[in-house]
Amino acid sequence: MEEQVSDRVVEQRLRNRIIEVVEVLSRGNEGLIEVNYSEFFEGFYDQWRDGQLVVKPNSAITEEEECAIDALGRMLEAINDETRHFKSEAEYIRSGCAERIKPVAMNVLQLFLARGRFSEDREETSPTGGAA
Repeated sequence: MEEQVSDRVVEQRLRNRIIEVVEVLSRGNEGLIEVNYSEFFEGFYDQWRDGQLVVKPNSAITEEEECAIDALGRMLEAINDETRHFKSEAEYIRSGCAERIKPVAMNVLQLFLARGRFSEDREETSPTGGAA
């Protein structure tokens, strides 16, 4: 039997996934090495594409959080455009792109973690998972 979850729980889970991908980005070169260069960008694009969140609106995300994610997304798009021809992790590391992303992603991560993570199993009006 398939689990039935509310739209709100799905939105909470998506917000938690955003936190996870931003955590990787916030580690700069370390995050790039951890997940490989294509997943470094693609993990984010699973949640944000074509200039906005994939699932929008998302009631679990504040307007301030959405603006921060959009700014990070625009930065990633610009870096992705300039590094599109790269074929290896070493090229990304040498370019410094992951380290340029790092401080912006750290700010976004701090913003999201100020509220904490939502439950993955039940609806919440505010996160009770606490800051990580």
